[in-house]
Amino acid sequence: MHTLSKGGAGSGIRIWAGGLLLALAVGGALYAGAARTVNDDAEQRFDNLTHGAQHSLATRVKSYSDLLRGLEALFRTSEQLTRRQFHDYVAGLDIVRQFPAIESVNYAVALTQAQRAAYVADVRRDTSLAPGGYPAFTIRPPGERPEYTVLTYLEPDSLLNERMGVDIGANPLVAQALEQARDSGEVSASGQVIMIKGPPAHVGLGMRLPVYRNGMPQGSEAERRAAYKGSVGIGFGVAQLVHSALERSALEPLHLTLYSAVDPLPADGASRITPQDRLLFNDDADLATPPPQPGSDADYFDRVLPVAYQGGVWKAHFRVRKAELYSPFDRYFPWLALAVGVAGTLLIYGYIFTLYRSRRNAVAQRTLLDTVLDSVDAYVYMKDADLRYRYVNARTAKILGRSAEQLIGRQDGELMLGDAAAAAQLTERQVFDSGDKFVGEERLVDALGQVHHLWSVKVPLGLPGPVTGLIGLSTDVTELHRLKEQADAASQAKSDFLSNMSHEIRTPMNSIIGMAHLALKSVADARQRDYLQKIFHSGQHLLGLINDILDFSKIEAGKLELEVLDFRLDTLLANIASQLGDAAAVKGLALQFDIAPELPQRWRGDPLRLEQVLLNLTSNAIKFSDNGSIFVRVRQSEERGSHAMLRFEVQDRGIGMNPEEVAQLFRSFHQADPSTTRKYGGSGLGLVISKQLVELMGGKVGVYSQPGLGSTFWFTARLEKSAQAGDERIAEVEPEVLGVIRGASILLVEDNVFSQQVGCELLEDAGATVCVAGNGREALELLAHQRYDCVLMDVQMPEMDGFEATRRIRADPKLAGLLVIAMTANAGSEDRARCLAAGMDEFVTKPIAPNLLFHLLAKWFRLRGGIGHARVGDRLMAVPKAPPSAASLELRNTAILDLATLALTFSNDAVKMRKYTQLFLDTARDGIAEMEQAMALEDLGRLADLGHRSKSSALAVGAHAFAGLCASIERLRLGGDLVQARALLTALGPALAQVAEQISLEFSASDAP
Repeated sequence: MHTLSKGGAGSGIRIWAGGLLLALAVGGALYAGAARTVNDDAEQRFDNLTHGAQHSLATRVKSYSDLLRGLEALFRTSEQLTRRQFHDYVAGLDIVRQFPAIESVNYAVALTQAQRAAYVADVRRDTSLAPGGYPAFTIRPPGERPEYTVLTYLEPDSLLNERMGVDIGANPLVAQALEQARDSGEVSASGQVIMIKGPPAHVGLGMRLPVYRNGMPQGSEAERRAAYKGSVGIGFGVAQLVHSALERSALEPLHLTLYSAVDPLPADGASRITPQDRLLFNDDADLATPPPQPGSDADYFDRVLPVAYQGGVWKAHFRVRKAELYSPFDRYFPWLALAVGVAGTLLIYGYIFTLYRSRRNAVAQRTLLDTVLDSVDAYVYMKDADLRYRYVNARTAKILGRSAEQLIGRQDGELMLGDAAAAAQLTERQVFDSGDKFVGEERLVDALGQVHHLWSVKVPLGLPGPVTGLIGLSTDVTELHRLKEQADAASQAKSDFLSNMSHEIRTPMNSIIGMAHLALKSVADARQRDYLQKIFHSGQHLLGLINDILDFSKIEAGKLELEVLDFRLDTLLANIASQLGDAAAVKGLALQFDIAPELPQRWRGDPLRLEQVLLNLTSNAIKFSDNGSIFVRVRQSEERGSHAMLRFEVQDRGIGMNPEEVAQLFRSFHQADPSTTRKYGGSGLGLVISKQLVELMGGKVGVYSQPGLGSTFWFTARLEKSAQAGDERIAEVEPEVLGVIRGASILLVEDNVFSQQVGCELLEDAGATVCVAGNGREALELLAHQRYDCVLMDVQMPEMDGFEATRRIRADPKLAGLLVIAMTANAGSEDRARCLAAGMDEFVTKPIAPNLLFHLLAKWFRLRGGIGHARVGDRLMAVPKAPPSAASLELRNTAILDLATLALTFSNDAVKMRKYTQLFLDTARDGIAEMEQAMALEDLGRLADLGHRSKSSALAVGAHAFAGLCASIERLRLGGDLVQARALLTALGPALAQVAEQISLEFSASDAP
């Protein structure tokens, strides 16, 4: 690993120590700021709580004054208000729940000395609430005074004995308050604090409101004095008032001390507690205990707020411990800010420090990389999207004849000579456009004019996004290129030599073999025949050796190409038997061939090369065996789509091989045991050629062998399935098939002249009349003027192809039922589907086997009732209504149920024929029911679809008359009305009944003994 400098560890410690100090400073600042924020938030919550409490207290006091006004209105509007009415009114106020702090509600009457005796007598006689009245009532304290303010009505009743009859005006302070209230008409608060012993002991206060006689003027003080009749009042406990005002709220953390202000508030509005202020309420302790003063404890928030009290002021001192207003998060927030500040600062500091070190490392690594790349024996460079150099190593600068600084920012066109720059830019632009790596050879002319051959690799940069540049590495292979040219020249010389030698050797060898063959026919002397046979077989052996050498040379040069032809496996193995059967028989060996029964016979591949491999393996098996049998087997090892892998095995009971000898096989000019060359002969090329041929066919080759027990050579080959594999059992044309075709009028649509001639001769030999059209347009013109039984339609033709021509035939009502068979060289399932989708009835592939074509035509002609006749449905419509004759009955029965068609469809299997005719009857009845539903809905499209479905099944069992009716229903989509549809649907039921009756007769006859 590259080291930047010595002493880096000590420097790093100092740098990190400085970073830690910075982190602690930042964390401390964040801690202080967070703590201040938490305290400010708590103080704001405290302000909100105190103002809420202030408002609640003021609201509660106002509600009590509102109660007084209600009482005043009651007495003012009722001149003769009884004690019972007052009692009921107070009871209706639900004071216990609505005004829990109120301890008494009363009414005091204003009297003069002259009114005293009468008033006392009236009270004693008052039985509205107490049945016996109040006989002991008297005014207290005793004595005569000019004016009295006597408590007359009191609630609750428990206060009657204590307070009823008390002259509250006897107290000078109270009398002064009463006079102020009388003269002002406003609520007056008691200026005197009343200590109520309890329990518990608490402060009580009162409020009174004057009551004036109803209807008398009250505009001036004199008028109010003249109208004055008494006052209503309430007494309440301050503690209960506070508790009722602040209960069930968010004010629970608050601690409240309430004072009655003696002096008015200062001009600045600030409320302060003074020694003269009287303590009304303290929720922390007894009233006798001095409460804490504002600002006396730093752990508390406190604030003094005024509360209006009927012309006076209360001072509410709110206190709360700061910690009680902190949320759980507030308690941890400053520490969290400290941790985040320290950690964040360390991270940022570390990131910046890492960037700094990375930058220094990058500079050092770039220097190191430049040193390495400048020492590499290759040309290394990098280009941007404009194909301008962004980096070059020393060798690239040297070959281009400039310094690295002079090359940066330039393109190849400014630096290279000839077409090399355009060629390089072309390949590099392809790298940018495709995003694929380029690997290949390039040509460069250097600054001195010398030509260099470079093997270049160019890789795009920026993937998977857009390509932003490329990096290239080119190796000078000029010397290798020169050596390759020499090797190619030598290889070409070898190929030319082999070709010339092949020609020179084959010419006399053909003469030797041919003359020996001719001489053997005419020589009878045994000794001379022996000489000639040895000459003949030696010549054949030498010719085979020459063929092996030429094949090996072709494969090595990559000039051997495989063909793709149709062939049969049985034919391939028959060729093996015919060529090697005599050689096996001479040694007393039996050749046995085994093809898997489920394996199709028809395939597409290179039968010549398959035969060559099998000949080599089988001839080797014969060569190295002295007794027993040679087994040749064919199996299918896998199947993928339209291709399959076939496995071929050749097993013998010969000399066998040990593992060491097996390992030496499939090598050029090599046999398992060199002694076998002397004993059995051979060049050692056969297995090598076989292995290379098998690999060309996408397969593998191998062997299982044991000394003395024989060997099993196997190989696999990937072959294409033949589209004609299902018709491989057709070996010859039966006379019945030709009888069906004879006389048919067939239109052959084919643009190839050779194919036209072959098709005409084949069909005319079968007895058909053939007319030829060169393309789809000519076919349509001929069909417009002449009737044909069948159209053999090529697919690919000029002017109009087979697909379009077939679509137009199906679109023509007069031609819609015409039999159209496709002929194409494409055998894939997609091609078949495309032909059927265009409307073609059948599909055969080229080259077409005559037997296959004849059987196909015969099958379709039988399904359509033969040739030269109108459609079944048309014949049925033309049958007269007169009773049929015996001959017509016979014809009619054939139209009802054609057993020949039924037998052809189900391979003459009586069980299947019986089963599927019954199944047809069931499905046909269901189809008629569905047609009747469609008819009820007057849906001719649905009716036509059902007719098409029933027609197909009817044709399959040979119910031609029923199929004709279904075909007529199907044609309703091309033009028809409801009347015609009802007529056809009415005829379906009887027609199906005839089919059922005919099926019963036919199969009951076949069941008869």
